Amino acid sequence: MKLLFLILILFAQLSFAQDGDSGTLEQSNTASEDSGRIEDEISGFNVDQTITRTGHDFARYMSEYRNLNYPDSDYNLTIQERPSARWGNLIWITYNDKTVFRRFISPSTNNIREMAEQASQMIHEMVLQEKVREAFTDHFDLGKDEL
Repeated sequence: MKLLFLILILFAQLSFAQDGDSGTLEQSNTASEDSGRIEDEISGFNVDQTITRTGHDFARYMSEYRNLNYPDSDYNLTIQERPSARWGNLIWITYNDKTVFRRFISPSTNNIREMAEQASQMIHEMVLQEKVREAFTDHFDLGKDEL
């Protein structure tokens, strides 16, 4: 009798666990689909992949300027850096896997804020021009990897 009772409890737990797992799987699938759509709509970020304080300052000043002057910008930028003891810091910014800004910043540079603001203005104009060019480009017969 005890054995039968234990088997029934075990069977009930297994069936309950399976029902619970299928429910969580359905919930996780819908959550991932929803988050995928939300992620497609998230834009306007500056991704800071710099290493040194100079690079971090450049990225911060650029983000501040961009947030104040272009709050509705819908493109993401990646700010990267390669420090060099001889030349200073090479900073480059990419948009859609294309380098849109590249400059060396010497260690004695005091006008990092001005450089970041000028870069932000220049990049914003370049991105707008790129969007206009894309709007007027006819590429209906090309695949996504051929663009």
